[in-house]
Amino acid sequence: MRLQHYLSLDIGGTDVKWGILTSKGGIIKKDSFPSKADGGTILAGIKEIISDNYQEICGVAISMPGFINPESGFIEKGGAIVAFDKFNLANVLNEEFNLPVSIENDVNCVALAEKWLGNGQNLSDFICLTVGTGIGGALILNNQLYRGNAFRGGEFGYMITHGIQMTTPLKGSLHQAASLYSLRKKYANYHSLPASKVTGEMVFQSYDAGDPAAEQIVSSFYQNLAIGIYNVASVLDPQKVLIGGGITSRPTFLKEVKHQLLYIDQLFNIDIDTCLFKNNAGMIGALAFHLEKYGNG
Repeated sequence: MRLQHYLSLDIGGTDVKWGILTSKGGIIKKDSFPSKADGGTILAGIKEIISDNYQEICGVAISMPGFINPESGFIEKGGAIVAFDKFNLANVLNEEFNLPVSIENDVNCVALAEKWLGNGQNLSDFICLTVGTGIGGALILNNQLYRGNAFRGGEFGYMITHGIQMTTPLKGSLHQAASLYSLRKKYANYHSLPASKVTGEMVFQSYDAGDPAAEQIVSSFYQNLAIGIYNVASVLDPQKVLIGGGITSRPTFLKEVKHQLLYIDQLFNIDIDTCLFKNNAGMIGALAFHLEKYGNG
């Protein structure tokens, strides 16, 4: 008889995080393997983990980037995992292992994790905004995840927030203005370094040490992030904006964002906080969706 546990996976361009979870969201064990942003590597790794834990699990829940139809499991666009474009990962795994498989967008999973067990439990309307290599987003409206017409709701990173050239409008997007990649790239350009040699930690260490160039770059980053938060919140009027991503582990992060938002928000008194879940958010949110779709067991 199968145990009522679930395999939950959070697929990213660098790593695939996975865990065996209870139906209450408790993590029994967890691990990860390098994804190399390679579809073949990811698929082989997932199949191996399912095989190794087959007698212990009754379902597979997946979180990953991209435009995903959660009803069918079809991945229209797989983000950094280009090999998963126009691919139905859920069907492939279901046919091989005869287990219910669910798949949902990664930032949607962050929002679902926060709604289920995190800082959104008592909120009916909130926004999740994640800050990483790019900017991600998700919407909980009237206690429901809002996915949009083509499962692209919450793609805040594509919002145009700055002056543009008409031939390249997305150069004025929030991705370009307030992602950690843009932060690293600006710092690298200033110091004539390859962007690959610059980390976010390096930039913030220079900022904390009082480096004038880093101060300007980081201040601009926070200002641009605050503009994005303001624009989204002014349209949706949420109870709260929850911010996720590794940068939220910075002790002064929330204070620094609020400082910039104070100047920009003259009308809405936007309430912001960090997400409760950090590295486990994708796994927990993927399970939340799986239980919603298939029930417990």
